[in-house]
Amino acid sequence: MSSVFTAFMYKLLTMFISFTMLFGAGIPEPGTDDPIKVNENAEMSVVLWGDTQLSDYDAKRHQYSKNSAIDLSNADGNFDALVVAGDVTENGKGAEYQLLLDYLAVADNVDNHIFTVGNHDVRLRAYSQVVSTFNEFCASANTNFSEKAQYYAEGKLSYTYEVNGYTFIVLGTDKVVFEESYFSDEALTWFDAELAKATADGKPAFVVVHQPLKQTHQVWDSWNSPDNNAGTIGAQSDALQEIMEKYNNVFFITGHLHMGFSEEWSIHKTGKAEDKEGNVTLVNLPGIGPKNADGEYNAPGTGYIMEVYEDRVEFIARDFNLGKYVPEHNETVYFK
Repeated sequence: MSSVFTAFMYKLLTMFISFTMLFGAGIPEPGTDDPIKVNENAEMSVVLWGDTQLSDYDAKRHQYSKNSAIDLSNADGNFDALVVAGDVTENGKGAEYQLLLDYLAVADNVDNHIFTVGNHDVRLRAYSQVVSTFNEFCASANTNFSEKAQYYAEGKLSYTYEVNGYTFIVLGTDKVVFEESYFSDEALTWFDAELAKATADGKPAFVVVHQPLKQTHQVWDSWNSPDNNAGTIGAQSDALQEIMEKYNNVFFITGHLHMGFSEEWSIHKTGKAEDKEGNVTLVNLPGIGPKNADGEYNAPGTGYIMEVYEDRVEFIARDFNLGKYVPEHNETVYFK
């Protein structure tokens, strides 16, 4: 990140982290007995992380992100992409983004980096500042990002990104909202058109946004609120779902909830009237940085390795912080 102020704050932040680790807050690096084995037969192998949420006051979060990146670097094989589904930082500061860039630098076996903003990246800043800082961060992670990312409009945060012939549609809020997201009519029209193109040949499409849809992933439990929109995208949840339901093999990848792995809520289909199964596969990611609040496996530093094949997508659960698989929470979704 380029400003003099950012560089100064980054130095202070790294000094704080070093000081904290020196006095006993350090955690061991991930083990190497159970390294990631990237399946070369997969058409695409993608690492899925949620909520790294790097902050200027919680050193443990930095260690979880650092360890997770080290675990990627220890893998047997190369990853086509890493996706981080928002809340990359705690406060949207350039120095916080720079830390993640430094940690990811050890994982030179990742070909593409795909990020979206979360509420923590956005809510304390002017929108123009958010866009400038975030897009600079994305370009710093990927030398070819400006060529591959196709934004729906100048000065916005939503874009498409293609990996191995598969399309990721990344949705970022069109204005500063404290907890939710907001998408203009122009953005929703663009999203519909891009999703139609991405799924026209029968391939799956991958939509990445920070907040989940309402009434999914037991969000009412994790947020403990009577408000139906709390903990979700917000008022436009129904509009997004209505668009996605028109197409087959759509995967909706989110974070935000800080929930651990669960057979019940981590990965499931949308529902329709009369309890019919919907077209959209919902994937909610546990947090890398913050403590995960619930689930059968709720350690920090967890996420999925997503392997895409001709007829299915396999989600392989991984504790990246410890360097081990969590096979009881693997899931496979077959295409229609």
